[in-house]
Amino acid sequence: MSNNLDLLIVYPSNRVRAYGELMHEIAAVTPPADAALLAGYARSRGVSVSLLDAEQKNLSAEGSADEIANANPRLVCICTDFVNSGDVTKMAAASDTLHALKKVAPQLPVALQGVVPSAYPDEMLREEGADFICQGEAYQPLVALSNHLKENDGKWALEQGQIEGVWTIQDGEVITSKRPAPIQPENLPMTSWDLIDPGLYRAHHWHCFDDLSRRSPYACIYTNLGCPYSCTFCSVNVVAGGPNFRPLSVDHVIREIDILVKKYGVRNIRLLDNVFTMRLDLVEQLCDEIIKRGYDLNMWAYARVESIRNLEILQKMKKAGVNWLAYGIEAAAERVRKAVDKPSNQQLIDRAIEWTQEAGISIVGNFIFGLPEDDMESIRMSLEMAKQYNFEWANFYCAMAYPGTVLYDQVRAEGAELPDTWSGFGQYSADSKPLATKYLSSEEILRFRDEAFVEYYTSERYLKMMEEKFGPESVAFIKKILLINIPRNYQKKA
Repeated sequence: MSNNLDLLIVYPSNRVRAYGELMHEIAAVTPPADAALLAGYARSRGVSVSLLDAEQKNLSAEGSADEIANANPRLVCICTDFVNSGDVTKMAAASDTLHALKKVAPQLPVALQGVVPSAYPDEMLREEGADFICQGEAYQPLVALSNHLKENDGKWALEQGQIEGVWTIQDGEVITSKRPAPIQPENLPMTSWDLIDPGLYRAHHWHCFDDLSRRSPYACIYTNLGCPYSCTFCSVNVVAGGPNFRPLSVDHVIREIDILVKKYGVRNIRLLDNVFTMRLDLVEQLCDEIIKRGYDLNMWAYARVESIRNLEILQKMKKAGVNWLAYGIEAAAERVRKAVDKPSNQQLIDRAIEWTQEAGISIVGNFIFGLPEDDMESIRMSLEMAKQYNFEWANFYCAMAYPGTVLYDQVRAEGAELPDTWSGFGQYSADSKPLATKYLSSEEILRFRDEAFVEYYTSERYLKMMEEKFGPESVAFIKKILLINIPRNYQKKA
């Protein structure tokens, strides 16, 4: 079979590992925008490219390998994780897909990209058996590697440092390279939506509590890249190599929204930025353009409480269709937040929440149980804080020392017990293994998280508020979620 396709970008499926029974009706099916941006960049540089979203197709590793082998590209790039999720369980899906592919088409060269490969390129080459690792943002490295393979009739030989960001092994020797500079916003392409039709994707249930029948189509876009903060538990800056902030032009963002609305009929949009509200002047300009167009959008975004400086900007965001903001509060105890370089104080938290609620924007409160200074009293404080605020949605996570983070390197050097499988880093995996603290065991933290979820979502005060705001359908959906048991290994001991 001739290989007329230069590059096939693969987004492997880990829905079963990541969500279990939640995957069928509850969990979102999010478009892999990063993969589609890579595809758009490669296209703009003359590389023929396609994209296989095994997650959306719900393909097994073996099914993915068969489709890849049938496409027979010159180069396969497997994406190992998704933007700002911290979900390194995607590494398990990438590993399984890579190994399955090597059984049916060992001649195909395979590259891995993402957080873990960027953090540990040498280990990923030796342990996972990839032919190439892209360290850093993979835009230019993939184009250069695709062209190299095409020009050299598939020969893989590289000299040290020949292609920025590309590592490989030759005759047992690791061929290294320096990390490429992060892409500049003016060079970012439009997302290749023709490769990931928004009609095939589904928004988060809470995002659509106003109308659960309209979870599709669904899209996600950036208005800025990177994150200027350096929280020790977070992996969002690992690929870029450190804290950074790169805003896109309002013109670029609004052109993408125009395409999504006019061509694909999109209403539900996730703004992928790590901090959407970092530059309020750009937020205001974008909102003005959306309001001018009269679009009926339902958007959500991440924000930091310290970035919210006045009520008026929130009111304008609401008018433009930003109906949800997700705040990373993480912990109620200030000493716990400070220990992970999350310095927001109670006054800032209270002010941001009060203004957001006054503007009519619903809130997702994000909390993490088991941060290094957490004890049972402090994680209980965090749950009580969530209940006091009575957020429309609250995510309760367990602290994980994700590979690539400062926290991971610290605790590994200290000899802490870490998961021995990729799935062990998953929030909903049976073998989920949070990081133990000086005061709490891994099992205590995980058990508390699961009990906290039930306590929050069975609260009469919460359910009454939800019915008044969104109607009985939202309450019925929440009760459906509560019927689903998340299997945990600790349950076997009971």
